[in-house]
Amino acid sequence: MTADAYAAQRIGLDWLRAAVAPVGAFGWRHDEAIAPYGPGDEEPARAEIATCVALAKRLPAEAVERLRSALRAVPEPMPIVVRARAGDPLADVDFYELGRFGDALDVLARRWDEAGGSPEGRPPVLERLRNLLAAGRDGTGFYLADAFGADLPAARGALRAADEQLDRRRLAAAERVGNILGVEPSGEEFVVMRDVFDGALPPELHVVRETPAYRVAAFTFERDERERAFARVATAEETARRELASRVVGEYDAIVAATRALGALDRLLARIAFAQRWGGCVPAFTAGRLAFRDGVFAPLAALLAERGRRYTPIGLELTGVAVLTGPNMGGKSAALATAGFLCACVSLGVPPAARDAELPLLERVMWVGGDASPPARLLSSYADEIVRGRDALAAASPRTLVLIDEFARTTGPREGRALLIALLEALRARGALALAATHFDGVAETAGAAHLRIAGLPGTTFATLDARDLEGALDAINAAMDYRIVEASAGSGASDALALAELLGLDAEVVARARAVHRRGAGSTPEPP
Repeated sequence: MTADAYAAQRIGLDWLRAAVAPVGAFGWRHDEAIAPYGPGDEEPARAEIATCVALAKRLPAEAVERLRSALRAVPEPMPIVVRARAGDPLADVDFYELGRFGDALDVLARRWDEAGGSPEGRPPVLERLRNLLAAGRDGTGFYLADAFGADLPAARGALRAADEQLDRRRLAAAERVGNILGVEPSGEEFVVMRDVFDGALPPELHVVRETPAYRVAAFTFERDERERAFARVATAEETARRELASRVVGEYDAIVAATRALGALDRLLARIAFAQRWGGCVPAFTAGRLAFRDGVFAPLAALLAERGRRYTPIGLELTGVAVLTGPNMGGKSAALATAGFLCACVSLGVPPAARDAELPLLERVMWVGGDASPPARLLSSYADEIVRGRDALAAASPRTLVLIDEFARTTGPREGRALLIALLEALRARGALALAATHFDGVAETAGAAHLRIAGLPGTTFATLDARDLEGALDAINAAMDYRIVEASAGSGASDALALAELLGLDAEVVARARAVHRRGAGSTPEPP
């Protein structure tokens, strides 16, 4: 399913992608390789969603968060093993990171077991890799132990022997020099003051630097044996590292498979967490029909929760083309967004946030109307709506959902009504799914579309509301509003616009004048298009 930037923002697709974003690089790579589900993908989409729903019920939410935290801590091994496969030498820090990778997999698998996950879904462990590196791991780092190379023990033994011999010669020479000079040498270089000893230095010493007051002397030793031993150790260690890297390359396929499994697990856990937070169901996939009960437009629900406000789930049944009318602030735009959001959920393999649902897998979702989209700011609001309407018609098909929010509201009501009716007729002829929210009267009946209505506020509501500030008014309206979507009779019904304006604090005299004007024109009806 595709949606342009404006439609993606209006139906919460951008929010949804962020809400189910992976926690690690494995998941990002995995997600980037998977296209959204579309028509014909019903079986794999349903399988993924069913797995998510089942695990969301089975796994405790806190255990899912622990799993995601453990997954976030898994280091990335691929740059290291790719270099090893190319024949590049690996350093001790590389082997250390590979050891951390193996440990992190083990932690993740244990978290899965603790959560009660099934054996078939258990994250991979790489025991061969961990065992391969075990000899050089001490809990804090990695050391190229003697066990990693056949020549290492002898080479390191020879270097230790050469160092010990050099130390013995140094101690013996220091004792002789001290007896001659009357000073105790310290370190490889030391100072000999001329007023203490100004004679010829013993053969074990050579002058590094001298002044009229002192000479800096250093021991002269033959270090060839020690240097040969050191070079032998360096060669043995290089050979051992290359051999160990070659053995790591032998685990390449297992490491790649593990990273892919981690990517799939990252995606799965994100969707499980979403379902646990917002609820989710396994939908029935349908063509030309969209229906759900207790559907949640999660971006709005999250925003309301942040502000301490109540969110009311809604239900909708849409077959073909329908018109949605009802009061201002009744949730018409939110109803459109919920329909698009739930379709976006299934396209991403996310359990739709509803008690149950029948949803199509779509090729695209189009949004027409509402605020001018950012790319079209050079156009007027009306021009932007017309351009988007034009594009929606061009893309309309049985695999397209078109959501229309107060189309043509910025032009004359008679012309705007006529345009909306004609647009709906054209969409119906193309077989598209379409839902249009409007305040124009008689649109559904004239366009041959189903007429749905937000149930709205009971007739006695405004007499009982007593809100003395904006926040109080919003709370009162939210508490009293009936957000159910029901079948409507001809005409859109009252919008309660004047009563809402008064409740929201518009000057009482202005509202009274508006009521008088409205009563005088109440008998007129728009001409048919």
